[in-house]
Amino acid sequence: MRAADREFVVAPDGPYKTVQSAVDAAPPHSMIHIRPGIYKERVVVPYQKPHITFRGDDAQTTIITFDAHTGQPGPKGPINTFATPTVFIQANDFTAENLTFANSAGNVGQAVALTIMGDRGVFRHCRFLGYQDTLLPQAGRQYFDHCYIEGATDFIFGGSAAWFDRCAIHATANGYLTAANTTKDQAYGYVFDHATITGAPKVKTYLGRPWRPWAATVFLNSEISDVLRPEGWNNWNDPTREQTVRYAEYPAPAGRVPWAKALTAAEAAQYTIEKVLSGLDGWNARTGAVRKSVKVVEAKAGKAPPVPRYRNVIAGPEGLHHAVWADGKQLAHASSRDLQTWSASQATDIMAGKNALDLESPNLFYDDAAGQFIVTWSCTLARNAIQAFQEDVDHNPRIWYATTKDFTAYSEPKLLFDNNYAVRDAQILKLASGYALLHTDSTWPMQNLRVAFSATPLGPWGPSTDAFTAKGTHSPVAIQSAGEWWIFHSGGLVKTRDFWSYEELPGAFPLPPLFTR
Repeated sequence: MRAADREFVVAPDGPYKTVQSAVDAAPPHSMIHIRPGIYKERVVVPYQKPHITFRGDDAQTTIITFDAHTGQPGPKGPINTFATPTVFIQANDFTAENLTFANSAGNVGQAVALTIMGDRGVFRHCRFLGYQDTLLPQAGRQYFDHCYIEGATDFIFGGSAAWFDRCAIHATANGYLTAANTTKDQAYGYVFDHATITGAPKVKTYLGRPWRPWAATVFLNSEISDVLRPEGWNNWNDPTREQTVRYAEYPAPAGRVPWAKALTAAEAAQYTIEKVLSGLDGWNARTGAVRKSVKVVEAKAGKAPPVPRYRNVIAGPEGLHHAVWADGKQLAHASSRDLQTWSASQATDIMAGKNALDLESPNLFYDDAAGQFIVTWSCTLARNAIQAFQEDVDHNPRIWYATTKDFTAYSEPKLLFDNNYAVRDAQILKLASGYALLHTDSTWPMQNLRVAFSATPLGPWGPSTDAFTAKGTHSPVAIQSAGEWWIFHSGGLVKTRDFWSYEELPGAFPLPPLFTR
């Protein structure tokens, strides 16, 4: 029997009495039929199990619920928001139908009913019940079809590109419907098409407030009751965000805040499910089909190129080799003509004044067109607007960069890459057309290698591909040989011509070392 034909039945009287036990038993491409009942448990669909479907018979009578909330004791002290979900979807291509996902903690703080970090999630005729932070579509692309979502404060929040198709949104107390966490380079955030917005008696709410400065939320052709405050949107007590948020409505009634956009009919027509969700792979959210996907096969016999001597050294145009590495929280540099004798190292506090907690995995790229080096590194900032799903919020890195011509004077450091997940080990690659950013998705529990693309070496970078290595891989270094890219990493060696189809080389390959002092 093919995995796609496997059905696992969950019911109060078995054969599986908990949803998690069925998930544990199911291989990828399985359907888990959940019969009516109240299942009080926490459920995780792990990254290694894509194409899992949860199918209930009736959302009103088939309920997965728990009551975890912030402040409860955890292994590192009181737990935070991201440790509270009743159901946590880590895997790609997850589907749920006719189910209720609930967090019954009530008005005691953040308490998530469902978090999804995987890509291409689909929810049809589902209910999401909670009070604060009910539903967290944090990464990837998600499709909600005829769903019901209930809560009071920020109860639809996160950074996914998500399309809500004819969903019912119900506010149970004064608060905010959404708190988008959209990144600056992300074209779309939350789009609600033909939504119905209601509330409990005497409740007043806002359409949203920005969790981060570039929050993107759009309501199209929606039926909104008098539960909504006339001004519509809130700036989260930060007027500077009024200059950067991307809030919009069509049609927009009079009285909305002036910094939210009233779309014309022509502008509203530009928001389509295809534009919001298709991404690099051409995903059709309604059918689940993709035009292309990452494929990894075992390579045929062939000779691998020599292992690079170092993974953080490049040759410059002036006949020198340049190395960069982390010296505590400083960026260190040295140069050599022969890779044997090196200059004295120079350390620069490149993130001075940025509240940096660390500096990791520096790397180099030489931009021929601009005649300058681009230095990249990963860094976690304290007390800043960059947010991501992380078990440990003290290690939540993004990729930063500065440019230099002489490794003495550097440009002001800027954020290079933020696709709403923790990331490190970036390497800019020049392709025949455009550029690729090879990197480690270091978000727990992913921890694997992905690629994003841009027309320029400094971005903006588009969506990332699916991972092409196993969980737990990191530290990639790519070299080009005979028209192919060979990517050494902590788990071995792969090669590719197009960053969609990969061949994995059998056997063990050493990871190129870091140059450091």
